[in-house]
Amino acid sequence: MNRPDALFLDIDGTILRSDHSLSDRVASAIGALKSAGTMVCLATGRSWESLKPLYDRLRLNGPTVCYNGAIIVEGPEGRVLFKKDMDETAARTVIEESRSRGLEMVAYRNSALLYEHVGAKIEAYHIRTGLRGTIVDFDSLETLGFTKTIIMAEPEDLASVEKALVDRFPSDLLSATYSDTTFLEFMGGGVDKGRGLEEVCRLHGLPVSSAVAMGDGWNDLTLLKAAGDAWVMGGAPKALKTHFSANRIAPHADKDGAAQVMEAMLEGREPDFGDAGMG
Repeated sequence: MNRPDALFLDIDGTILRSDHSLSDRVASAIGALKSAGTMVCLATGRSWESLKPLYDRLRLNGPTVCYNGAIIVEGPEGRVLFKKDMDETAARTVIEESRSRGLEMVAYRNSALLYEHVGAKIEAYHIRTGLRGTIVDFDSLETLGFTKTIIMAEPEDLASVEKALVDRFPSDLLSATYSDTTFLEFMGGGVDKGRGLEEVCRLHGLPVSSAVAMGDGWNDLTLLKAAGDAWVMGGAPKALKTHFSANRIAPHADKDGAAQVMEAMLEGREPDFGDAGMG
């Protein structure tokens, strides 16, 4: 396994452990790859504002895929390279679906986090992301201009919402993905992490085949499939892991699986996980 020209890394469950901490080993491996000439890119459903402290801690300076691909920024200043908002009709329909079912929903409008009320799931989201938003009546907004929305509910409720909206809007008007079993996210048409990877490679004149990706969630599947080589984490859902061969399943993030893969890249070899396991 050779050192890639570009490495795209999901955050939660990939480079961050289950307690959302970053280990020194993972940070060191990322720094070593960057120093060796690999363009290290974070690819996440998070906003730029919420991931900026991690970006700075890792001393990155390249592009970042945010909001599952709805926005791509570059450099510590967060210069916007690409942005696609949700279709207005689709966004208002997402609002109505969440309201009619009594589900909690947040919306991002560029960097602003908005919601109509705060329930237990949104409060937990505040704690998880470190972000606080603004309560607003969505009907009072003449133009929504949403970057993405997240409906938070139990899986069976989200499956029903997803079906209703995906059946109504074609993929060129509305994209849907899961960042968690209880988080159903909607973005503009044609938006996903995989297309974010392709756009970053295009902007930097790199062949997609020279990129490697690592992730652990269903919202990472397009990213992993777009890359020339890909690793799924041991903590990923079993159904997701079936898309990959056994030799491309890394140990759990709590076992520094991402670091083990990156260390092998630096040494030009296949990883030897030994007793680290795949779970």
